[in-house]
Amino acid sequence: MEPSAFDKMKMGAAMGGTVGLCIGFVFGSISLIRFGPGNKSPISLLSQYMVGSAASFGFFMSIGSVVRSEPRLLTPHMKLPVFVKQRNQE
Repeated sequence: MEPSAFDKMKMGAAMGGTVGLCIGFVFGSISLIRFGPGNKSPISLLSQYMVGSAASFGFFMSIGSVVRSEPRLLTPHMKLPVFVKQRNQE
């Protein structure tokens, strides 16, 4: 049985959140090394980068996984029309 659209959305959000945490850690660490923590503690700045990127990656991956897995409008025996542009023989 195929997973439901909600299950696919949860799976996409989990994958996107995981990737976002890793990317946020990398870019947050680079930002801390280059510019320093400023007025905040290094841990709070790094966690802000990680949570922000995890939320955005998770949101877009959940939407993308649902959109990509929607059922096709065409059945397997239907064929798309083929348009062939003919050249003018001059």
